[in-house]
Amino acid sequence: MTLGDLPQQIVFGLGLGAIYALVAIGFSLIYRTMGLLSFVHPQFVMLGSVFGYTALVKLHLDLWEAAVPVGVATAVASVAVDQVGLRPIRRRGGSEIAMILATVAWGIVLVELVRQQWAYGPSALNLRSGARPPFHVFGVEVRWDTVGTLATAAVLAAALALFLRRTTAGRALRAVGESSRTASLMGIDVERTLALAAGISGFLGGVAGLLVGYLFSAGIATGSIGVKALAAAVIGGFGNVPGAIAGGLLLGVFDNLVATDVSASWRDAIVYGLIIVVLLFRAGTVVGRRFLVRA
Repeated sequence: MTLGDLPQQIVFGLGLGAIYALVAIGFSLIYRTMGLLSFVHPQFVMLGSVFGYTALVKLHLDLWEAAVPVGVATAVASVAVDQVGLRPIRRRGGSEIAMILATVAWGIVLVELVRQQWAYGPSALNLRSGARPPFHVFGVEVRWDTVGTLATAAVLAAALALFLRRTTAGRALRAVGESSRTASLMGIDVERTLALAAGISGFLGGVAGLLVGYLFSAGIATGSIGVKALAAAVIGGFGNVPGAIAGGLLLGVFDNLVATDVSASWRDAIVYGLIIVVLLFRAGTVVGRRFLVRA
């Protein structure tokens, strides 16, 4: 890659980073409200991709027509996992390790369900061939799907910020994020709020999965995108939603530059190596202190 190609690769990386950011926001939201590192969360990206496959290929919906139904379907799955698989453990005062192991187990269950119900497995949607041709800004090629991905992430992030700041349910989420015990004393239904957090994170993961399926492929392998988004959450400060957005964009650019200029086969090893470096130098500040917005 030459220096002249750098702006182009940065633009492509920002599109990928927007997807990472959506998933990382879900990681941070769950951690901030539940105090849980959820290893089932990447599988909601997988579900979003296969739901997207069904919506786009089987039901012949347009991409933007499919976004809300796919997001809602994934949100329902996320809430179901929380209420059936995690809430009983919380109510019995289960340990953090028990909760984490439960999310690992549920992630495996979802993978196997997809393997059985969507027999095609990883499958490229191959819908980009009919996409509008790219345009150029100051000599840099910009694809419309990159613009759409960035716009989707920006709209969802802005909508989440407004929701958290302007609505009663959003303020309840923030209160639980600060202290669930204090929120309960204030009359907030903590369990209902946690279910809401699960739904929002599932919606974001589902939309991210739809975009992954459209741009790359749909199926079991797309869960790896969700795992990589964990790196974005760590880079931005785990539990810090604005940091998750910034971390996602930075990771997307870094990931794309590594794949283009170093080695596509080594990109994952290098990205996860970045997590190790972050943990080595920021071990005491990995957990973010700020939720999303202040009153």
